[in-house]
Amino acid sequence: MPRQHDEARAVDVSRGASVESRGAPWVLMVLASLWLGCKQAESTPAPVDPLMAKRGRSLFQRGQSVRGNPLMGFLAPERVELSGEVAACARCHGPSGRGSREGGVEVPDITPGALGHSRARAVGALEDRARPAYSRTTLLRAITQGISASGRELGVTMPRYALDDAEREELLAYLGQLGEHPDPGVSPTTLSVGAALPLTGRRGPLGQEAAAVVRAVFADVNASGGIFRRKLELLVEDDAALHAPQKATPPGSDATTRLLDRGVLALVASMRRGPLPSDARLTEEGAPLVLPLALNGGTSDEDSPVFFLYPDEPALARLAVQSLAATRESELRRKPLVIVHTGGDEGQAWAQAVRAETTRRELRAPMELLLPDGPLPVEHWASAPPPAVLYAGTPEGLDTLLRALEAHAPTVRVLAPASLAIPEVVGASTGRIHFLYPAGLGERAPEFKDFAAFMKRHGLAPGHTSFQFGAYAAARVLVEALTRAGAEVTRASLTQQLETLRDFDTGVSPPVTFGVNRRVGVQGGQLAALDPTTNQLVPVSDWIPLTP
Repeated sequence: MPRQHDEARAVDVSRGASVESRGAPWVLMVLASLWLGCKQAESTPAPVDPLMAKRGRSLFQRGQSVRGNPLMGFLAPERVELSGEVAACARCHGPSGRGSREGGVEVPDITPGALGHSRARAVGALEDRARPAYSRTTLLRAITQGISASGRELGVTMPRYALDDAEREELLAYLGQLGEHPDPGVSPTTLSVGAALPLTGRRGPLGQEAAAVVRAVFADVNASGGIFRRKLELLVEDDAALHAPQKATPPGSDATTRLLDRGVLALVASMRRGPLPSDARLTEEGAPLVLPLALNGGTSDEDSPVFFLYPDEPALARLAVQSLAATRESELRRKPLVIVHTGGDEGQAWAQAVRAETTRRELRAPMELLLPDGPLPVEHWASAPPPAVLYAGTPEGLDTLLRALEAHAPTVRVLAPASLAIPEVVGASTGRIHFLYPAGLGERAPEFKDFAAFMKRHGLAPGHTSFQFGAYAAARVLVEALTRAGAEVTRASLTQQLETLRDFDTGVSPPVTFGVNRRVGVQGGQLAALDPTTNQLVPVSDWIPLTP
């Protein structure tokens, strides 16, 4: 069903005043009706079932049931459908249900204390809008039929919601405690944020450096008074098992799951190689994750809670094909590119992305080679070189490829992700290989003076700089979103603020922009070479936008 992006208008049940929503339909009735089901005046309310309230939270905050069904509403009289996130109650009334005031229009408070009492007259109304307190019966009638507690017909822009029995009970349970219980990770004095990082094993030094950078960013925030007088607290779980070669992590035991069990508000700067089973848990709980980079991506749904700063490696593979096609399209129609990878999910995703992009551009189908299953046919490339070799995989595999090219086909160029820009591997082949780098170089390079001063102030030594930059940028993005979310922050409001981030300067990356339909903050990259004298990446191309 198409999303409704036009602003909707609604009628305040309690006042009859016109209320303009923020990209969502007027959901007061949902919330009101739902809430009052628990706080009805007709009988003593039953205790709130925590499990039911947790399920209702998904409807309220995200417009989606825990069973994956979108919240459905219809605008009278044409019965225009509204669905999912657009219909979420929190879009109008705020994640805490306390309403707001925008453009001189007040969106009403729909917490239990506000809706559980009668009104003699709505403040500011031009006509009498007296109403009794809502009961379970009248609230459900208002939600499904558009009839208020006083018997008046609600405005045509107030959706008539289609809720099954389970959804009614879940939403009522959540509304019965709306505004009374903070989200996980929120206390009067702290905001707890998690990071899933390898702290031991081969990648342990990378994870430790990333954790140190995030803690230092949080320390600066805390030294300035915190965020609305709350201190930022970083909880780190060791994800070394996830990064160990040839080792699978048992379901439910990865670091992300353990952090959610500990009750963090959000996650930041985690390191991972691809989608995880715990992504479903992130989605179910609506816990946002600001991720510097995942080698093999993750969930790309438009309502995913995972926000990537940079394109993943399959997206960079597409960028490589786009770059080559811009200058050598006629050759690519005659000669196939060569894909070389070392297998696994990452290698297969890389190869699939190259094949998809060449097919889309009607280029020759690429040739795929897997290391170390067999010898590379590089002897034949000396007389008939391919347009380029696109490599993804282990550093050891890249070393094998480069040494073979040095011996038999020195004119063939290799393109690879910048995560493989390792001087010890590249060696004398610096002129043969170009790296796909999304973080900005040359004129696109950020000004690093503030970052250098930050590192010095906290006594942090430069290490694996790309990971340190990524952790710093992710932490800065999260802090900005937390600040914008305000004192009554929730996971839903944090996600909403991430979605509204536009051209945010992290200090170490190109400007970051997210959106409701955009979960990758930087969309593009450059070709870079490894300078043999400084071992630093230098640009060899202008910025290349990543086209859809």
